[in-house]
This record gives sequence, C-alpha cells and structure tokens, in this order.
Amino acid sequence: MKNIEESIREFALKAGAGLVGIAGPERLDGPPSLDPGYTLRGAKSVVSLVLPMNVPAIYDFLGKKSSGPHNIDQARMNQRVHRIAAEIAGYIGSLGYKAKAVPANNTYRRALDPFCTRPSFSHRFGAVVSGLGTFGLSGNVVTREFGAAVYLGSVVTTAVLKSDAVLPARHAMDTRCRTCKLCDKSCTLRMFEDNEEEYLLLNGELHARGKRNNVDFCNLSCFGLHAISQDKKWSNWGRHVVKEWLDDQPDPQKSEYVRGTLMRQGAMSGDSTPRFEVIRRIGAKLWPRQDIEDCLPEYESLPKEESELCTILVKVEEKMGVAGLKDPYVLTCGQCALVCGPDFEETKKRFDLLTQSGYMVPGPDGKMVPVKTLEEYFQVKEKYPVKVDRSQMMKDANASGSVWLRDYFGFELPGEIQNIIYQARNKKACAKAGLAGKEAKPLYIGNPGYLLSVIAKKKKKRGR
Repeated sequence: MKNIEESIREFALKAGAGLVGIAGPERLDGPPSLDPGYTLRGAKSVVSLVLPMNVPAIYDFLGKKSSGPHNIDQARMNQRVHRIAAEIAGYIGSLGYKAKAVPANNTYRRALDPFCTRPSFSHRFGAVVSGLGTFGLSGNVVTREFGAAVYLGSVVTTAVLKSDAVLPARHAMDTRCRTCKLCDKSCTLRMFEDNEEEYLLLNGELHARGKRNNVDFCNLSCFGLHAISQDKKWSNWGRHVVKEWLDDQPDPQKSEYVRGTLMRQGAMSGDSTPRFEVIRRIGAKLWPRQDIEDCLPEYESLPKEESELCTILVKVEEKMGVAGLKDPYVLTCGQCALVCGPDFEETKKRFDLLTQSGYMVPGPDGKMVPVKTLEEYFQVKEKYPVKVDRSQMMKDANASGSVWLRDYFGFELPGEIQNIIYQARNKKACAKAGLAGKEAKPLYIGNPGYLLSVIAKKKKKRGR
C-alpha cells in the first residue's frame, strides 16, 4: 500500500509537475518566508514542484529574435504551475487534511518599505528544503535537471509529511557557480559583488549565494528601466536607459539615490502601472483555465508573425482587465535565471546568444527593433523618441503609488518579531563559522531605515 507521500508525488506528476519534493515540519526552520503558517494556519509541511521553462522560447528571447514566445510561456506556465498546485491541494484535502496552493508570484507581505517585496511563502526556500535544488550565485534555485530556468510552485498543508533527501547546501555554488558566474555577467547592472558570498540559515545549515549589491538594481533591469549592459555591448528587452549610469554605475550603498532613480524612471515611462498589473494578475490569481491558459498556445503552435503573437497577449491581458498597453510584452529581463541551463555548455550557449545579439531599441510606432552598435541604438532613440506627456506620467505615478500603498504597505508585528529572531540566529551562525558580517540581510519586513532617513531629511530641510 502506498504511503501518503508516494500518493501525493504520483498525483502531482500525473497532474503535470516536472519535479516534486516534500518537506516535513523539521525542514521549515528558517526566515519568515519559509513559515507555511502565514499562508495556512496550522500548516506543517510543504509540497514543492518544478516545471521547466520552454528552451526554444528562451533562445528567441535571449537572441533578440522575439520576446513574444517567452512572454507567452511565462503567462501560460505561471497559470499552469498555480493550477497544478491547486489540484494537489484539492487532492490532499480529499485525504482529510487542510491544504492550500501558494500563488505562483506577486503575493507579498505588507512592509514599511513596500518596494522591498517579501513573498507570503518563498517558493525558492520551499524548493531547497524539499530537495529539488540549491541556491546558485544569483539566488535562484538551481536544479540538476533544468538549471535555474524553471517555474516553482508550492502547496502548504496541515499533514505531517516525511521529508525527501536534500542536496548539500553548496551543491550548485561549488559544482557550477564558482567557475561559471555567467548569471552575474548577464545582469545589466551587475547586482552581485564579485567573488563575495552571503549566507542564509536554513535548518541549522548555512546556504551561500552571491552577495547582493542593491535589490533596486534588479528592479531597474526587470522593469525595463535600464537596458544596456555594463560593458555597453548588448541590451535586454527594456525600453529605457539611465544615461548617467552608462559610464559610471552608482555606489549601491547610496540607497536613496538609487531608489529615487528607480521612481523617476518608472514615472517617465508612463505605463509602469499597467505593465506591473499584467505581471501581478497572471502570477497572483488563478484564472479559469479556458480564459487564460488554454488561450496561450504551446511554442510549437505559435504563429510566426509578430503581429499575431502580440494579438494573443493583448486578448489575454484584456481578459484580465488590463488594456491600453502599446507593448504587450511586459517581460524584459530575468536573464540571471534564463541563461542558467542544466550544464555549463548549455549555459554558455545561452549567454552567447544574449551578449552577441546586439541591442533592442524602440523604433517606429514604438516597436522594438534590433541594432548592432551603441551608436545606432542612440540614433534610433533620438529619431523615434518615446513621448509621454506630463499628465500621463502623473496619472501613472499616482496609480502606481496607489497599488503599492494599498496592497503592500503596512506593518506585520508577528513577522517582524520572527525576522528579528531569525537575523540574530543567522548572524550568530555566520560568526561561529568564521563568516562574521557575511550573513544575508533579506529585507523581509522592509527597510524602515530608508523611509525614516527620507522623512528626517525633509524635516531638516523644513527646519532650515
């Protein structure tokens, strides 16, 4: 007779999961975002699942052929991983236990600094403690089967489940990342410090990842607000660039300046709110399958014409209540995960596609066009400037502020207490291991210090 873990695993694989892992109560000791009780009161175990990204769509995206297939794959697969998780939760419920699917993305805990987003439950933490992979240099979960180019899902349950075996904490860092580092080089703002590590404490064991310079560097790249690489030899699919950073990237410790640039660039784009809403709605909500997932074809069935690809996404976005985007392709970055394949040869192939395919720049009618040199890039930008009137900027800025303040701003005392305790334990573990000062400082509750410094400076100016 099958035990409950075997039954859940078999059901999950039949439902479409690529990989399945299980973590019981003894595996859930770590940062607050590893606490399943936030999502489901009384939850004691986690079922983690992995689905691979479509590789040909990744090639099209990194090689600047088209971002359409990858945008479609992301939308379809975020819905699929959420749906499979919901089906697993339903199955566990039929066995007499409570269970709940964690949304694929964009469900964050409230914080004093709403832009420093922390998940309700971390799919990455769940995957690591369930034995599906380990942290890589980029902080993404690297699986042996697919690398880091995967979609993650989680189910939390009140059932007490037996844990699967885990990989050594430094498995990816020591077997791959130490000699590769192509994820770092694929970041337009190089968010990671060269040869520096930071550590997370999970279940009494330190897990390494690359030390992060400033999370807002990632936000600028991923929202398409700074598209040019640090060596100025290629771009991602972003539509904007911070010109003053091309020759001199700012000190990441100047948090107020970096955040201010992020806010300014976002406001100048004029469409940051609807673009974020597309990402948010596809990740946080499970829509009826016939409305979204079934309307997004598999790669092999996609039309060849770019206009038809656009039409597919426009229709889906309109079904989700988001309209008016001139460019329905909202994904511009994510290269740190996309380049990471199952082995170095594949990773190098993807990295070369990214770095040797030149630049993409908004051209006639705002459509992205390829150019080969930086000089051509700015010639096209000058010839076809992205024009956003001031009223549209103000409207978009107000809408964006409303979303972040309404849905993500706040103060959650239990989580902050959890975080204080966890940070102290992590600091102590690092010191004991001879790694003092290298503990990761995840911005879980937020960075109230940043906001308080802004308020203090404003008061000081008024006092003058």
